[in-house]
Amino acid sequence: MKNIATVLALSVLLAAGARAQQGPNTESDPGKDQKTTDVKLPVKASTPALDATDEELKKKVEEMKSQLEGLDEAIKELQTDRDALKKIKVSGYLQINFEKSESMNGLSVDPYDAKDFVKSRFRVRRSRIKIMYDAGSTSMVVQGDYSNSGFTLKDAYLDFAEQSLKMFSFRLGVFNRPNYEVEYSSSQRESPERSRVIGALYPGERDLGVMVTMAPEDLFKLQLAAFNNTFAGTFSQNNPNFSSEPLYFMARATKALNLGDVGIDFGVHGRFGSVRANSARLLESDVATNGAADTTSIKVGDAVSRNWFGAEVQIYYDFLGGMKLLAEYITGSDVNVLSATPGAIRKRDFNGYYAMLVKSLGDEFQFAVKYDSYNPNSKISSDVINSTSELAINTIGLGLHNYSFPNVRLTLWYDNVTTKTNDRILKEDPKDNLLTFRAQYKF
Repeated sequence: MKNIATVLALSVLLAAGARAQQGPNTESDPGKDQKTTDVKLPVKASTPALDATDEELKKKVEEMKSQLEGLDEAIKELQTDRDALKKIKVSGYLQINFEKSESMNGLSVDPYDAKDFVKSRFRVRRSRIKIMYDAGSTSMVVQGDYSNSGFTLKDAYLDFAEQSLKMFSFRLGVFNRPNYEVEYSSSQRESPERSRVIGALYPGERDLGVMVTMAPEDLFKLQLAAFNNTFAGTFSQNNPNFSSEPLYFMARATKALNLGDVGIDFGVHGRFGSVRANSARLLESDVATNGAADTTSIKVGDAVSRNWFGAEVQIYYDFLGGMKLLAEYITGSDVNVLSATPGAIRKRDFNGYYAMLVKSLGDEFQFAVKYDSYNPNSKISSDVINSTSELAINTIGLGLHNYSFPNVRLTLWYDNVTTKTNDRILKEDPKDNLLTFRAQYKF
């Protein structure tokens, strides 16, 4: 307002100065007689008062220009700050669970003591804050999980988009490994937890490495990645020969199709790599865990392959509010985590899969059913297995979601868990079904 008043005052002063310099009106007044005799008027010298006014006006103009220039600079600074703030994106979500288990051993100890056998509890399942700085062709992401048990780094990576062909992008840091259910955010996934086979193969979901993504004209998407050879998603491995096999590699290719009201996404992925043996004793998949180890075909330092392959499909159908079907199958060869104390190396052929149907019920409700199967050792008959860690587990999950409140999803989910039994180590299916109520807030 001060600047506007100054401008108006300056305009009035300029107009007044202009009238003063013009002098009296010399045009003929049509209402009076005209004189034909020319009268020479003496040249009037400049008036000191007018000169002073000119100087004052010049000063006013200079002051006003300075003020306007300062205001312009301030506006530019504000625009720069605004543009920088627009590049920063903050998002996150919070999941609070109430869980009730039938298991005699109770739930995992968090947030209680290890000696407690807790069958029901409240739990902060996930508490995530994600910060992204997006500069267009480059971006940076940092995400952490905050809970009563402490802070855990989830994501810390850089993205670079190639600008010439606009087909390639690069990611470097800690990020999700390229697999459908791994990359499917926990804030969107319809089941409270990922399937059992994914949890076994990709604990923690993330690892430290680099990935290049190619997506030419949206024809397909190809992800190629290399990661530290760390089984459990940590940054170290208790293996004296780890330096001989520092990396493993992953690839995932996907394709999307639109067929009228039906959309189909399908893809394949694989994990390729080896670990170095810290023992000369190897138990192959078709040998029971108490069987005789092979001590002739392997020696300390040899490479033990750890490879698997998977196929996925997601079908979306616009039917009475929308529905989708998700499925994935993975098979391959796994190796137990090598410890600092060498023992027999356990190599197991496995397979696992899941299928889930999701159906919208109006605008506020959603129903989901999921079947999840994981066989840790597919090469040996269940009746001769002598380790509970190798028994097949099948789970049927049923859930209902509610979206009545802004930013909130309420979930009621029940998992019916069935473990394969045999007469020697597990005669009865343990009671370990789980009921989960979850309240999630996402922004």
